Amino acid sequence: MAYSLDLRQKVVDYIENGGRVTKAAQVFGIGR
Repeated sequence: MAYSLDLRQKVVDYIENGGRVTKAAQVFGIGR
């Protein structure tokens, strides 16, 4: 399943601001 560019950017921003990848997956409801 493809994710929208908007969601992808939110995830990238989250990780660049110190969020962990695993936590980002949980927060945004996506697969790791």
